Amino acid sequence: MADTGTASTSSEHDGSFTAKTYKRRWWILLVFSFNNCVQNAMYNTWPPVADALQIGFGWSDSFSAVMLLMYCTAGIIGTFPVMYSIDNIGVRHGMVLSTAVSVLCSALWLVGLPLRQTWLLALGSFLNGLGSTVTSSLPTVISTSWFSVSERTTATSIASMGYLGAAVAFFAGPYISGANVTASEVINKDTLPTEFVDQLQNGVLNILYFMTALTVVGFWFTIIYFPSQPPQCPSKAQTHPRESFWPGMKHLLSNGHFWKLTLAFNLPNGIFNSWIPFCSVSFRSLGVDEVTSGWIGFSALLISSLLSIPISWIADRFKRKLKLFLQLANGLALALYLILALIQRGCISISDHQLSIAVLYILSIGAATCINGFIPIYYELASECAFPVDESLACALLSTLNNVFGVVFFLLLLIPALALDSEWMMWTCVGACALAVPLLFFMKENYYRLDVDTACTQTDEEYRAVAS
Repeated sequence: MADTGTASTSSEHDGSFTAKTYKRRWWILLVFSFNNCVQNAMYNTWPPVADALQIGFGWSDSFSAVMLLMYCTAGIIGTFPVMYSIDNIGVRHGMVLSTAVSVLCSALWLVGLPLRQTWLLALGSFLNGLGSTVTSSLPTVISTSWFSVSERTTATSIASMGYLGAAVAFFAGPYISGANVTASEVINKDTLPTEFVDQLQNGVLNILYFMTALTVVGFWFTIIYFPSQPPQCPSKAQTHPRESFWPGMKHLLSNGHFWKLTLAFNLPNGIFNSWIPFCSVSFRSLGVDEVTSGWIGFSALLISSLLSIPISWIADRFKRKLKLFLQLANGLALALYLILALIQRGCISISDHQLSIAVLYILSIGAATCINGFIPIYYELASECAFPVDESLACALLSTLNNVFGVVFFLLLLIPALALDSEWMMWTCVGACALAVPLLFFMKENYYRLDVDTACTQTDEEYRAVAS
């Protein structure tokens, strides 16, 4: 990659500082975002074909819940050891290890599925969760290390577009596998012809071949070129000394406003992104087949991921109004979830089936946009609130708590009574958004990192006094 770039100079009280951005930053962002998408696609491999797994392999919805549970458990266990290691070995080596683990995961899946060894499949999901601790924790590190202040939130949005990969999995499930399973076929699975069952089994294996190809491409992209940082910093804040791992962890744990923001982010986001892979299970009671549910999930995740870019671009123009963005988005998500819950409850009745499908599309896409479309703003505000703690540690704590909520959600799915009645999923989403309202209201914004970039003077001790 060429070293050409654009440079800008700003004078500080302690001398002259020259910020420089490089054209290669777009390659770094592309590779990081691609690998993030691949790992999220693997995370969402199993739930969209839950009905096909029931018929072809005799595995209930609990199997998909266990696979996602293993992923989230790995995220909880591995995030901080992995971040501590990256603090010592650098971002490049961390990304190489992360993508290599994804390749190993896909290999275990290819071996385990034909042999019907569910422990190999579960181990693969655990490894994928371990590898994803890197990509889920580093979006703001990539944007801060390579992009200028005016591009930072937009770059974070592209780096954190992992849910675009989950959207691809919704598409890959029914169409690469050919598993167009209806609700009536699940009910009458014991009477289906052997040829149809064999077709479903081969189709699920084809999905794994597709995922394997993606992991190999992502691994080689990372090997080809992915340095830990540019030769010259793109902003003044990037030159500011960060706290090391343990002091940074101590300050995060004592930062009350950071914890309010963390909970406000993870309650809606953790629950929604645990529910959306199982939307086919949730919508089954409304007479929606697996393919249609897959398209709803695909559309919701795809559109919300793409809309996060213009949303972040607007937020880049209103750097000190990020909390207001989040409050408006959470309020709208609460209203949309409530309507979805009332439809599933039967309090709102739509007699025309096609119209009800259209309403489910609109409400699901709207809710996904309000949740996933604003993830980059949560990341940026968390990094601002945590500064001078390293961005990777702040985002690692966000993603860890996200996995904790995912584990709780998937454990509930393993309870037979709750597995049979999916209505509780939607009401959990409503409650999560409702709890986020007071958390965002009482959370105080701090923009210390932005103050450094705009040449405002404030000591670390003054910042911590405000944050506490």
